[in-house]
Amino acid sequence: MSHFKRDLNKEQLLGEYLDTIYDNLNLHFERNEDLNLQHRGVDLIYPKNDAVFIDEKAQLDYLNKSLPTFTFELSYLKNGGQKLGWLLDENKLTTHYFLITGIYVEDKEDLTQGFKKCIITSVNRKKLLSHLELRNLSKKRLLEYDADLRNFEDKKLKNEIEELCPKTEGLLYFSPQLSEQPINLQLRLKHLIEMGVAKQIFPLK
Repeated sequence: MSHFKRDLNKEQLLGEYLDTIYDNLNLHFERNEDLNLQHRGVDLIYPKNDAVFIDEKAQLDYLNKSLPTFTFELSYLKNGGQKLGWLLDENKLTTHYFLITGIYVEDKEDLTQGFKKCIITSVNRKKLLSHLELRNLSKKRLLEYDADLRNFEDKKLKNEIEELCPKTEGLLYFSPQLSEQPINLQLRLKHLIEMGVAKQIFPLK
């Protein structure tokens, strides 16, 4: 099975598990099947409010672990060129990110054996971008950092920036081991919740 098909299968199985959680929370979303809408950052639509478009982002590469951070994509490489990442892409319709972390499964090699638990954190995209602007991290500033890092020969995985405390807030994260070599803004989930741009919706606190 190709990496693409394997990842797609992972996402499908996780989606079925998440749908049971949403139903238990009385959140009756419609799972979007339109590829064009999916490419514009829409996995879930909330029929009770047709202005809510949710993009599910899951840490499926870190099964049976619970990380305190999440990475928001600034840029990536494709077909020899650089592309704008989903956080800064104004063509995306996304209003909220559902960050799926702390995903625990029965068998990491066979997800059909079932999921045991996860954490779902809802992030308001508009509030997040406004918060970053208040911290002097506008789209322009983030892309300047991105370009500097992309062009720097001696790249590191973790790159501190003056606007954020790396231990409690975040930093820039470069992933050279991935084919698309993304540069991400890695943010602490606790910080996002404390700043009022995110809230944990599952499990309920």
